[in-house]
This record gives sequence, C-alpha cells and structure tokens, in this order.
Amino acid sequence: MSNKERIVKSTHLLLPLISPIIAVMLILSLIRIGETQVPTGPPFQSVNTSNAGLYNVTVIILIMVVATYIIYRLIKRGSIKAFETLKNVLLAIVIISSTLFYVSTYVYGYEIKPLIEYPLSPLILTIVISALILYAAIKARNTVVRAFAISAYSSMAGVIFTIALPAWTLAILLVALPLYDIVMVYKGLLGKLVTELSKYGEGKYPILRGLILDMDGIGIGVGDLVLYATLVSLTMLEYENYGFTFIEGLMASLASLLGILIGLYMTFRYILPIKKYAPALPIPILLGSIPLLYLITITI
Repeated sequence: MSNKERIVKSTHLLLPLISPIIAVMLILSLIRIGETQVPTGPPFQSVNTSNAGLYNVTVIILIMVVATYIIYRLIKRGSIKAFETLKNVLLAIVIISSTLFYVSTYVYGYEIKPLIEYPLSPLILTIVISALILYAAIKARNTVVRAFAISAYSSMAGVIFTIALPAWTLAILLVALPLYDIVMVYKGLLGKLVTELSKYGEGKYPILRGLILDMDGIGIGVGDLVLYATLVSLTMLEYENYGFTFIEGLMASLASLLGILIGLYMTFRYILPIKKYAPALPIPILLGSIPLLYLITITI
C-alpha cells in the first residue's frame, strides 16, 4: 500500500470493504445450496493437518514472491508493455476461471432451467461477465466502478480459498500473510516496487491497474482484498458450521468487517505517513479475526 497524501478520506476506508461485503453474499449463497467444500487441486494438499497447512502456505507465498519478482524486474527494466500484457492475461485467467465456477455452481445449484437446457449458456454468460469485469477493472475511469470490478474477482477468489483450502491451511495463512506483508513491504520487493513505481509519478497506478485498487492517492493490493474476503467469509462459514443461527453468523461477519475498517483507519492514519507506504494486512486482519478467535475460545 502506498500514498501521495496523508489525508484519510471516507473512500479510502469504504472502497476496500466492498470485497469482503461481496464475499459474505457469495458464501451465504453457497451455504444455501450446500456448496461449501470443493476439492483442493494441485499443487496444494487436501488433508487437514498442520504439516499440510505449512506446505500449502509455503506454496502460496512462493507463488507470491515469484510473481512480485517478475513484476519488479519488468517494471525496473522499463518493459511496461510486456508487463501489461502479462498482467492482463493472468487477470483474464483468474477472472474467467472464478466466474465460471460461480456461474456453473449457481446455475445447477439453484436449478436455473433456462440455462441448464442450453449447455453453452453458462460458458457464454461467463465470458460476458468476465469481459465486463476485466474491462471495468482496467479501463474504467470512475474509481467506484473500478472498485466494484476489482472487488468482484478478489471476493470470488477469497471465497474459493475459504471453501477449497483446509482449516489448518486457512488458519496458518491468516497468520503468515500479514507477517509476510510486513517483511515484503519494509525489507523486500514490495517496498522496492513502490520506490520503482514512484519514477512514473502520477502514471504509476494505471500501470498496476487491476492488481491494485487505486483510491485518489492511496493504492491497496488485490492480495489484501482477497485475504479480507477470505477472513470474513470464513467467519460466516465457521459460525454456520458450529450451529449458530444465521443472524449470529451475520453479526460475527459484520464484526469482522468492523475490525477490518478500524484496522484500515489505523494503518492509513498512523502507519502509512511514516514511509509513504505500509502493509495493509497486519492490523486489519488482527482486528478482523476477533470474532473467529472468540469462536475458538468458546468451542474448544
């Protein structure tokens, strides 16, 4: 996360919450049709053990490190067109695959007969929705429109993490990624990337558009939004799994959202001005995890 000014505006706090809010709606719709667990594909392990969790999180972090390094090298070398092409292709893959999962799940889970009767309908619908999301995320000039588009695929990815990864993996992930964020921002490639992007002045955010949510001088990464979505949807799902009522689960999710909101404010207000960039995961995830930590204490 980086900024060009210190004023914390309401948009800086509210726009990042779109992703976890959408995530709550997605997980609720999946709970309703009983689609709350999908197979974990390679390279991840599906067994729910601490060792498998450590392995899965290590794989995720390695992928993130490699991706960040490639972005850094391309931008440092001035290969902007090559970077943008690679970025758009990867975004398209993520958006299309995520959208196809949800469209197919909803069409057959909710038995939408007009679409079931025409086998190509889910695919066509997926392509149309994906194209609109990708265009809005990269090309739209309106910040709110971009925020909704970016939040759409970050929330979809976050909920897929929730229903695909074992509980141990998710628990370790929620601890490891904020720590990783601190190291990468202050001592690793993310900090260097922000420094490199500063050479492009006002044009730095369009270069990364689609990978970050740029909000009038403050940018927050899609990876941060994905983890916010994972945390809030996991909170809702776990309260449901432990037999709490819908209202209790929803209140827990809202409490998690409030924790993320307070964490974002503290990060923007007190940490971001120090170096003009800051990790966006540690405080929001810590405060947003309180409902989950409470659930653990009462169910042990």
